[in-house]
Amino acid sequence: MKLQLTETYEVWLGKVREALLSINMPMEEWQATWRFDFEGEYKAGVDAADAALSANRFWWSEQNKSLRQNCQAAPDCWLPRGHQGDCQPVAAKRHGTLRDESGDYVKVEFPDPATGIGEWMWVRVSRCDEEKQVVFGTLENEPVGDYAGKIELRSELAVSYAQIKEHKKPTEFKTN
Repeated sequence: MKLQLTETYEVWLGKVREALLSINMPMEEWQATWRFDFEGEYKAGVDAADAALSANRFWWSEQNKSLRQNCQAAPDCWLPRGHQGDCQPVAAKRHGTLRDESGDYVKVEFPDPATGIGEWMWVRVSRCDEEKQVVFGTLENEPVGDYAGKIELRSELAVSYAQIKEHKKPTEFKTN
């Protein structure tokens, strides 16, 4: 989606910042480490939400590379080495490739607030908002990291498509 021509860079950037906060990725934390070209995205007419998703994938890719955990099975795959499921190039968009339905399970990566290293958790889908590219659901496993009570077993969550790493139907999901 193209942005409106009347929107200033500051207004657009505020929308990007808001979108990143909705997926628990404050722009300032990551921008200081790995610079994403927000101004270039703005000048290209990229919608703020799409720019936030691109920044999210870029930052995860850079983090995985810095930890020597990038996939390397396919060019530009930003997932950690040895990931399950199909590779996901940084440039690819998830929208339109998968329809999550109520009762499905999605594997989500949550960054540890202190280290930034992600933890994989399963969320049972209750509903999706395709326009906002958000899945709403319930956390199905106990987190290992300390999230100060913000994320715990059975927490109700809103998860950005950019955080989803794998998808399973109820018949494919096995609890251990």
